[in-house]
Amino acid sequence: MINHEIDYSGVIDILEDLFGNYKLHNDYRGQISFDCPVCSYDIKGLEHGDGKGNLEINYKHNVYKCWVCAESHDTHGSLFRLIKKYGTAKQLKKYQLLRPEDVDAPKKNYKQVRLPKEFISFKSASSGLKLTPHFKQAWNYIKSRNITDEMIEKFNIGFCYEGQYENRIIIPSYDKDGNLNYFIARSYLSRTKMKYKNPEIDKETLIWNEHIIKWEEPIYIVEGAFDSIFVDNSIPMLGKYMTQNLFNKLYNSANRIIILLDPDAWTDAERLYHKLNCGKLMGRVGIVKLEGDKDIADLKGDLSQYKIKQLD
Repeated sequence: MINHEIDYSGVIDILEDLFGNYKLHNDYRGQISFDCPVCSYDIKGLEHGDGKGNLEINYKHNVYKCWVCAESHDTHGSLFRLIKKYGTAKQLKKYQLLRPEDVDAPKKNYKQVRLPKEFISFKSASSGLKLTPHFKQAWNYIKSRNITDEMIEKFNIGFCYEGQYENRIIIPSYDKDGNLNYFIARSYLSRTKMKYKNPEIDKETLIWNEHIIKWEEPIYIVEGAFDSIFVDNSIPMLGKYMTQNLFNKLYNSANRIIILLDPDAWTDAERLYHKLNCGKLMGRVGIVKLEGDKDIADLKGDLSQYKIKQLD
């Protein structure tokens, strides 16, 4: 069997030699960002960069783009071109030896997402089912998370008490046309080895519940699906990193963005702020800093005590 695992450390070393310390790095996606050598150094004349990390490089796909000056200064294209422009002949030769362009890595085929056949929406649960221990366990968990009946109906929240996703709360997501594109399956048992058991999809193309997003209104960026239930017009990243597809959609369609991550992710929130607050979005990005150990669900979506700020 051919091993298609690739060691990208040599390519990353070259990039760090050229552009200094990276600002953000997602090794799963092969996405890494630096201060742009054009708009951060040449245009602004800053000796140590502006700290925004607008130069995004995907070393798995061998491409780069600056989200501020790509169109005005042609700072986008192949990684070979970038290293040729800013690197030495030795660095370029090393990259040519390391680059993975010729590796025929197999593409993973994902199955179409469908709700589990055992899925039962809380709204449609029969009166008989509501008397069972299965229902009561799931229902008590939902209520312990401060989720209201209105939220249950709006997001079509349900559960499975048997099958592949047994003892799990199911929260579906739908694309812009109202078609199912993903779901979260969270255990409602107090003791479990695996809290989440979600279907395998290409998350790079996923925008959670896009069918209810109003792009002309302020859009909140949150971490998880449960967070998004409590904040109107919010999109969860399903983690601490934003996909390129979601970034592109926000950059091209959003009028205002507010970053709202959990207190323990403040550093990630700051990085995301500087990444988004550029180009046509400059001055349209805000951030909320939650205090203590309260998360969005604990606050029941009431953010009145917190101010939307802009960072330097």
